[in-house]
Amino acid sequence: MTLTKAQENFVFSKDKFIRLLAPAGCGKTFSIMEKTKEIMKSNTKSKISVFTFTRNASKEIIDRCGDGEALDVNTLNSWGNRYVKTTVLKNAKLISSAQDRKFCMGNYLQPVWGKPEHDIFRKLCQGRSRVRCGEKLLDLIDNFKNLGFKHTEFMQDVEHTKDVYVKHMNFINKVGLMRYYDSVCSELVNMLPVEDRLQILIGEDMHAFLVEHWIPFWRDCCVQMIESGIYTLDDQKYFANIELEKRVLKNERWTGAAKIDYIFVDEFQDTNPLDLMLISNLQKLTDAGLIIVGDDDQAIFEFRGAAPYFILHPNEIFGHKFTTFCLDQNFRSPANIVQKSQILISHNKHRIDKSVSAESNRPLAKIEHINTNKQALVSKVIDVVKHTLQQTNENIVIVSRLKASLLPYQVLLTKDNIDYSVSDDLAFFYTNAAQNLNKVLDIKRANKPLGARDLLELVCLYSKNEIYKSARDTLWHALMLNNATLENIHEILWNLGRSKQNFEKLLTKDFIDGFEHAVDNFEKAESVYDTLSCLLGEFDGLKKNYSRSLEDLYYKDPPLASLLDFAQQYGNDFDGFYDDFNRAITKTVYAKEIPLLDKSQPRIILSTALRVKGQEFDNVIILNANDGVWPKLTKTQQTTRKMDMESERRLFYVAVTRVKNVLYFAEDNAPQSPFIAEGEFL
Repeated sequence: MTLTKAQENFVFSKDKFIRLLAPAGCGKTFSIMEKTKEIMKSNTKSKISVFTFTRNASKEIIDRCGDGEALDVNTLNSWGNRYVKTTVLKNAKLISSAQDRKFCMGNYLQPVWGKPEHDIFRKLCQGRSRVRCGEKLLDLIDNFKNLGFKHTEFMQDVEHTKDVYVKHMNFINKVGLMRYYDSVCSELVNMLPVEDRLQILIGEDMHAFLVEHWIPFWRDCCVQMIESGIYTLDDQKYFANIELEKRVLKNERWTGAAKIDYIFVDEFQDTNPLDLMLISNLQKLTDAGLIIVGDDDQAIFEFRGAAPYFILHPNEIFGHKFTTFCLDQNFRSPANIVQKSQILISHNKHRIDKSVSAESNRPLAKIEHINTNKQALVSKVIDVVKHTLQQTNENIVIVSRLKASLLPYQVLLTKDNIDYSVSDDLAFFYTNAAQNLNKVLDIKRANKPLGARDLLELVCLYSKNEIYKSARDTLWHALMLNNATLENIHEILWNLGRSKQNFEKLLTKDFIDGFEHAVDNFEKAESVYDTLSCLLGEFDGLKKNYSRSLEDLYYKDPPLASLLDFAQQYGNDFDGFYDDFNRAITKTVYAKEIPLLDKSQPRIILSTALRVKGQEFDNVIILNANDGVWPKLTKTQQTTRKMDMESERRLFYVAVTRVKNVLYFAEDNAPQSPFIAEGEFL
């Protein structure tokens, strides 16, 4: 493969600080490979460190460039881990599994939350709360590290802490991460007991709470982890950066074996503040040339703390003047997709203009619209999938803006014995909530008077919070011994609430009355649609629940509403829906084990737009290509929240630029996504 003119300009540049803008499909990895070869050709003693954001990306560069003393290819985590273990925390223990993280919060950090001044967090770290909150609390500690907070900057003095906090908040606001920061803080507040939460929301300013309570607690946790010789995956970067910064402040310079001549950072648009600090301090210690590679138009991970601002303003971030090169030839996508995607993304104002062309000898992609009503859309998309499988050996990715939208497709693909791949966090069917719903569907299809076992499952599903085994066993014995039916369930539950202390708060009159009403509607529901509507509307055990989401991903964003329109096609065929739903549960246990990038995967892939970045597919089906989904904003928000609109447009841009042959837009009768008209995908 020969170099294009744009690639030549980059490869043979002698500039020390370079920003390479690499739009989708423009030979980014090839350009990095040729640049490293040219550096080593010019000086055989040069040492180059290449940082990527995934192991797959590291492996690809190693496979194509080689690896050795001259070229060191790592993720930031793997480099940091090596540095932490050899320099900062020798013989340290890595805390990675969910069980380890809960144990860390409940035991290693007990000396912190055991202090009187941190009493507000003690409630989250002991007893049953530790099971629910321990891992999540450690996640929040890591989130503040990724946002660029440093525990070494916060002293015991509250006024000093406030000054440092305000300064860093100005930075977060400036780079466009305030929405992400607010979401992190909301998670923290939502974990607190109701009485503490209300005090913050009503009587105490959020930032005051963070400065006076959370930051000191967070700081002490960081210190305790270092002293205990334990660290998390994010600490691989955080503790490494803290140590590097100490050396920078001492004006140290690495020479000899530690010397690095060039640092490459791939997918630079995905960096968060902690990544930036680590890269910056490493560059200062080594006085290395810094080459950042990425695409501001593909900056789609703001919800994880990555901001487009960083790749748009590297001079300001690193304090050096960067020379910019832009790759301008797309080797992957058909010319019409390149042209239309460029028209689409040009509607964003906070970006760098690029002129990208495609290879002229590639056939144009077909652009087709699947348009029908909501109830028929899933079946129509599946028909397209079947036809493609019969006619070609090509792969198909079904891309959704929302995880929930994939559920009906999992059900129908399973029903038709079509293998598919879906990543772990998209696989609802192996959550506890799916198992619980399956039990209730089985009760409904049995079409017989409700007995003790049926009422047990319905009570558990009606309860907002999970009923744990010991309480569940007590409830079961009470129902069984009293031959529970709908006629006597009120009396049984009322007596249990009065006689058993652990049921007193649960089995109130309001709860029992509401339960009877919900079960009555459940009994009267004549169709699958009516039954699901009743369950989703009246049974709190299927509604969004922050506490339960810490252990079951279903409750973070309950997806079952997406099944409602789809369920209408079953009418009153409860057996058919139950069988298809149950098969999907069994199938998902198998499918979840198949990595998305595995070459042996099925030809059908179910994914969200966030997960298809960096990949390409023969056929791409964009689900629910309607206004309100793409973008996930109301009409008013599209006008008033300009930056959010640009974020949504970048996500759509990533989705449509994955295609090689046929691009489908699956739309219901609602208004079409404005992005389709913007990109002239008509």
